[in-house]
Amino acid sequence: MSPESVTLLSRSRQDYLKALYSLAPGGEAAANSQLARRLGVSPPSVTNMLAHLSSERLVSHTPRGGARLTAEGRRQAIGMVRRHRILECFLVRVLGLDWSEVHDDAEVLEHHISDRVLSAMDRMIGHPTEDPHGHLIPDA
Repeated sequence: MSPESVTLLSRSRQDYLKALYSLAPGGEAAANSQLARRLGVSPPSVTNMLAHLSSERLVSHTPRGGARLTAEGRRQAIGMVRRHRILECFLVRVLGLDWSEVHDDAEVLEHHISDRVLSAMDRMIGHPTEDPHGHLIPDA
């Protein structure tokens, strides 16, 4: 998948990859129950989506063994984290929104902004290295 393909994944797939990365940033396996809680979905829904992501080679999943991101899944997840954090910076620095209130807005926007627009936003705010919450923004 190309760098632009992160925007081609469905919102649900993007959310699963980002949740897996958040729960297991070191590449360890995350339990289905953890994912269900994080995403607010049922355990059978998690199992179903992990089967899809596994067939797409974005995660490796074993029943009762949890799921972990593949190299491509990790790349896609980090891309989503990057998008989210750049958007938070833009919302604070350009639009003047309060840093404590931008997470939910960035959560919505990250799925709908093109790579070209995101790059322009990043350029406009000077390629920040940290989001407004102090989290590092992954390199492109």
